[in-house]
Amino acid sequence: MRRGLLWTLVLLAAGWIGQDVYFHTLHPIAAQVREAAAIRMRDHDVHPITYGQIPAVFRDAVIATEDRRFWSDPGIDPVGIARSLVVDVERDGYVEGGSTLTQQLVDNTILGKEKTLKRKVLQAWYAIGLYDTMSKREVFTLYTNVVYFGHGAYGLYNACETYFGRPPWDCNAGELTLVAGLPNAPSAYDPLKHYALARARQRVVLENMVDDRQLSAAEADAIWREPIGLRAN
Repeated sequence: MRRGLLWTLVLLAAGWIGQDVYFHTLHPIAAQVREAAAIRMRDHDVHPITYGQIPAVFRDAVIATEDRRFWSDPGIDPVGIARSLVVDVERDGYVEGGSTLTQQLVDNTILGKEKTLKRKVLQAWYAIGLYDTMSKREVFTLYTNVVYFGHGAYGLYNACETYFGRPPWDCNAGELTLVAGLPNAPSAYDPLKHYALARARQRVVLENMVDDRQLSAAEADAIWREPIGLRAN
C-alpha cells in the first residue's frame, strides 16, 4: 500500500512538473492572456488601473462573493467544480458555473462563450497554467480591468465613471460593493435601469462579506446605508 501511495505521489509530481514546463515553454498561457486582455481593453476603451489603485473594499467584496479561496486555490476550486458537476448531471446539461476568478479571467480573454464540457475542461486547464505562471495580484488586476459591469462599461474604472461619474478611489464603500455584484448578471443588475435589483444584489455581496469575516454585521449595515450617488441617465 505504501508503494502504491509513493507511485501515486511520484506520478502527481511528474504531472505537475510536466504542466509547468508546458505552460512556460510550449504554451505560454500568461503571455496569451496578457495580450488578449490588452486587446479587449483597447477594443472597449478601458482605462486600466493597477492593483494598488483597486480599493480594498471592492477587492474583498469580489473575493467573498466570487472566489473565497482565491489567494490559496491553484487556479481552480475542486469543491466548486465538484458541486457544479453534480448540478450539471442532475439537470442533464451544462448549468452551474463553479468558476474561480482565474477561470473567469480565462473566459474573458482567450475562450469563447459556448457552454460545453470541452470548454469547461480547457477553462480549468488554462487556469491551472495561469496559477503556475502569473501572480495572484496580476490575475485579480487583469480580471478587474476586463470584466463587464453592464451599461457598456468594461473594467472597474469605466464602471465607476459610468454609474457614479467618479473613479473608483473616489467612490464610497456602498457604491463599490454595489458595483462588485454586477458582473454576475450585468444587464439584470444595471443600477441605472434596475436599481432595486442592483441594491438587492449589493445586499447579497455584503452578506457574503460578513459570512467570509471581511466585515462585521454592523459594518455591513453601515455600508448599506451609505448614499449611492448614481449619475443621471
